[in-house]
Amino acid sequence: MVGGCTSAFWRSLVPRSVLIVDDEPLIARTLSNALQEAGFETRTAKTAEAAEKTIFASTYVVDLIILDNRLPNGSGLGLLKRLRARKLDVKLILMTAFDSPEVKAEARRLGVHRYIKKPFDLGRMIAEVEDLVGTVS
Repeated sequence: MVGGCTSAFWRSLVPRSVLIVDDEPLIARTLSNALQEAGFETRTAKTAEAAEKTIFASTYVVDLIILDNRLPNGSGLGLLKRLRARKLDVKLILMTAFDSPEVKAEARRLGVHRYIKKPFDLGRMIAEVEDLVGTVS
């Protein structure tokens, strides 16, 4: 507590951060721009390895990860397993163009908060992000 204010209060003054992990530049850029317009801080990563470096090798605090399931050097679910093994407590949206009951079940088992099929409605994605991490003042 700082000066009678809780850390939750101070955190509410800082923009929520979203890491977008997708190897398709148009999707990553479009999501990033739309989220920034909505008041979120964003970063992007094209691979699972780059995402892990962003998450664990910096002081960057991630509130939410939007994660594509198919990535050049592995799957989004593979990255999610590694994040959960390291006890990372972060909200997650898994998106995929290759929907399957098995992937959906595994995502649910690993604690994915939202499962969104590509192509997706940008307005719906922003609403899902706001629902998971709150709106930015």
